[in-house]
Order: sequence, then structure tokens, then C-alpha cells
Amino acid sequence: MPPLDTNRAMPTTVAFRTIGCKLNQCETAQMQEALAASGYRLVEWDDAADVRVVNSCTVTAKSDRTCRREIRLAKRLDPDCVVAVTGCYAQVDPDAVAAIPGVDLVLGNIEKLRLGDYLAGLGAGRADGFGAERGAVGDLGEEPALLTPLRSAPPSPPISVSTYPSHPIFEGEFISHFYGYTRAFLKIQTGCDSHCSYCVIPLARGPARSMPRAEVLEQVRLLAARGFREVVLTGINLGSWGRGTGEGTLADLLAHLAKNGGPPRYRLSSIEPLEIDSLLLDTLESMGERAAHHFHLPLQSGADSVLRRMKRPYGAADYLGIITRLAQRFPDSALGADVIVGFPGETDEEFEETYTFMEHSPLTYFHVFSYSDRPGTAASAMTPKVRPDAVHARSLRLRELGERKNAAFRERLSGSQQRALVLRERGDDGRLVGLTGNYMEVLVAGDDSLMNRFVRVRLDRLLPHGRWETTLVGLEEAA
Repeated sequence: MPPLDTNRAMPTTVAFRTIGCKLNQCETAQMQEALAASGYRLVEWDDAADVRVVNSCTVTAKSDRTCRREIRLAKRLDPDCVVAVTGCYAQVDPDAVAAIPGVDLVLGNIEKLRLGDYLAGLGAGRADGFGAERGAVGDLGEEPALLTPLRSAPPSPPISVSTYPSHPIFEGEFISHFYGYTRAFLKIQTGCDSHCSYCVIPLARGPARSMPRAEVLEQVRLLAARGFREVVLTGINLGSWGRGTGEGTLADLLAHLAKNGGPPRYRLSSIEPLEIDSLLLDTLESMGERAAHHFHLPLQSGADSVLRRMKRPYGAADYLGIITRLAQRFPDSALGADVIVGFPGETDEEFEETYTFMEHSPLTYFHVFSYSDRPGTAASAMTPKVRPDAVHARSLRLRELGERKNAAFRERLSGSQQRALVLRERGDDGRLVGLTGNYMEVLVAGDDSLMNRFVRVRLDRLLPHGRWETTLVGLEEAA
């Protein structure tokens, strides 16, 4: 591989592939903005690129397979390109990532935010690209304070992955762009202290920590000034924002955001059930249409015995009470959940408890995941494992139930008026695509002047692909 030359006349091109959660999308945006500021030119994944970055996920075995496929694809698209792998798969199993043919650089979740430094190090005075001593990725100086390298002499390719200290600081840089998106995703929290028995995220993301409130307000101001009219607040455990910083709760933060200008709409990403309290409900209601009526609360199982083995901090009745309060306060809201099928020891009776719970709950959609053993978690040692054919059959039943419940929810919305943000996107028929607060995709007839504006539409007819035909009934003033 030729050395990476960031000083040549033509700018070095870089393409990103983001796999996994909204946090990864936020961190991809951080890396993109930093590289663009350093003179790199961002290109689409399908375009020719000098550098290809795969920002990886490892929440399930399927995620790992997706990452490996995308890494191999990167080298097929551009055999001479630099392939850098960052993110959670790189953090948790760097040696496995490094062993994939074509990988040139492996960075953990902290190191990836200094991607430009590592890329510069790859091409610094190396005629063969990797002629320097193994483990020395350019002259970066000392590792950041409080970081402990997992290895001092990593194998080829260069690996830089650090363990998380007991009390890490919130890492991140201000961003003002979100390339390729009409909406912006803002990471205001990361890490998790829960240690559910099936989950590898504490290993991949470290302890819980929050962006300071002043930085959240400034970041939102920057995004609004750039024209973003919806900001999705996201985190690994979003509802724990402010815990340990003395700056209040997520409800307090939302109240500050509502009073200090910013974009016309905020949306919450996934939030733990027990973080939904009366104060948060009151705050969301007081925000009116500035808060999207779309709430995703991980459930994982509707059987108390399984929830206990999962080390989830609530029972099925607790969850039902919370989701019912949301449905009552926000009748048109989309209410979603994650559920894991085939957790070790899950019996037919326990699965039926989950099925019955979800059937009679006010949930409007759910994501069904087959249990996946994650090395390093307590559940990976649990027995008995559920037979794959049983997991498959149970998953199919739950997905069919989810489709029926979602169809009933959509039918209930027919004829209603909804506020939608028109995206910078058109459907196959040329109409603009919009997104409502309760996450309905709508088709809007109009010219490009409607893009990135809020409109009021009537939901007329649900099309087979899931989008709504609409009638435009109102238009908000442009920002």
C-alpha cells in the first residue's frame, strides 16, 4: 500500500460507513467535520476514495458479521485505499478486526475522535506505508491522560485501543454539520453503568458520562444556526444525563433547551423505562410540538423471570405502567420497544408471557432481536441455550404481531393532521419525503423550497411501502 500523502495537490478523499446506533452516527459526524477542517474531501461510500472508514458496532453477532462484510467491501471498492476500522467492534475485539485482510488501522472509541492524527501518522515518512516500528502510529505524543493502553506492541496493522478509566470525562468535539442528513443527531451522554447480563456495551463504551449542560446549549445553538430544524438527543443511557455532574436531570435539560431558542423540534432517542418520571412527562407536554411524540423504551422481555436473569431493574408491570402513562398523555405517539427472543433458559411459557404482554400493551411497534452470545457478558455462560429453530419461530411470531400492531396504529392516524419536517429527499415518484413527530414518513408535493421546512399535512392514504399520501394544509414560515 502506498503511503498516505495528505500534502498532495489534490485533497485526500475519505468515505465513511456507519454501522449501528445513533451514537455512531454522531461520532461519524465528528470525524467527518474534523477531517474536512484538515483538508480532506468527503465523498460518498460508492465513490472512489483514498481512505475508507468503517465505524463499527458489536451489539450482536449479526453486527459483527455486517462489519466484517463492509470492511472487505471497502478493499474491493478501492484496493489501494487505507481502511480504518473504528468503534465498538474495534474496541471490544481489536485483534479480530486487525486480522481481517485489508485492514490498515484499528482505533477504539476514544482514539477514533483523533482519526486525523492517526491517518497523518500512517503516511509520515514511510516509503512502504508501514515501515515504522509496530504500534507507533506516527508521532502523536503521549496518550491522553487517564487512558491505559491495552497493549504496548500491537500486531500489524497498527492498533490503538484504550481501556476506560473509572471516571472518564465526556469526550467529543463541537459539530456544526451532519453530512447527508436533514436532521442532526447530538450525543449528550455515553456509557452505561447498568451491566445487564446480556450486554457488551459497558465494555465497548465505558462508564456513564454526560456532556455538560453549557456545552449542550452551545452545540444546539450551533446546529440551529446551521439550519438544522430537528435535533435528536441521543445517548447509550440518555435518561441518565446529568447524573454525577450536579446539573439536574434530562427533564431539567429539556426545559433549558425549550427556553433558549434552538431548533423547532427535539426528538429523544431510546430511553430506559425507569427514567420516564412525572417531571419528564410534564416537561415534554409543556414543550408541545417542539417535542416529537415518539418514545422508544427497551423492554427486552415481558416475563419477570427472564427480566431478573437479564438483570433488568424493573418488572413487566412497571414497564406497562410507564408505557400506558405515555400513551395516555400523548395519544398520537409512536411507542416502541426492543425485545430479545431466545435468552438462555427462556421456556415456551416465558415466551408466551412476553407475547401476551406485548399483544395487550399500547406499544405501536417493536424491534425483535434473536439472543446473541457476547463474550465477556454474564449471559454467555448461562444455560441452557434455546434451540435456533425455536428462536426463529418465536421471532417470526413476534414480528408478525408487531406488524399487526403497527398497522392498527397507522389506521388510527388516517385522516389526522400532522406536523412534518420536509427532508432533503424525494421518493421514487418525485414527491418530497417528510417525517412527522410520531415518525410517519409522508409524501408531499412541492418544489425544493419546501425542503427543511415544517408543514402541516393530512394523512390521506397509506401506500404499500409504508409512506403516506398527504394533502398539504399548512406551511410554517422558513427559518
